[in-house]
Amino acid sequence: MARLKRNSTVLDKATLRISGMRSISETLEFGDSLNLAEYEKRIQTLQMKLSSYNTMLSTVDEAVGQIELLEQDLRSYSEKMLMSVATRYGKNSLQYIQAGGKPRKSSKRTVGNTALKTAPTTTIAAVMTPNIENATTNGDGKKALVN
Repeated sequence: MARLKRNSTVLDKATLRISGMRSISETLEFGDSLNLAEYEKRIQTLQMKLSSYNTMLSTVDEAVGQIELLEQDLRSYSEKMLMSVATRYGKNSLQYIQAGGKPRKSSKRTVGNTALKTAPTTTIAAVMTPNIENATTNGDGKKALVN
């Protein structure tokens, strides 16, 4: 992403202001080195510095772009080198690990807690309706009428 170039509102105001002052007089002078020539010199100094700064930003942006391209190239080359080691020696070899590869895991992953949970022996319906004649449960907690 390119860096934003800088502009200066102070410079913009000064440029407009000197134009207005020139319309009053080309040789406007107030003493103590307050004159249009000195004002213009300071405006030009800031313009040159700002222009130089923006040029440097462009140069930095170009350098960053070149670095990113070189990084992509090196990343690709590194991957090819590692794959070549894997092809020659295998992905489980000591040489592959020495080259920066990660060995394959030999054991399978365990799945959570394998302990069986025991189901309660009494059903909810039986607890809620104790000792009612002609009412039993059918195993899923629902009442079944017995005739």
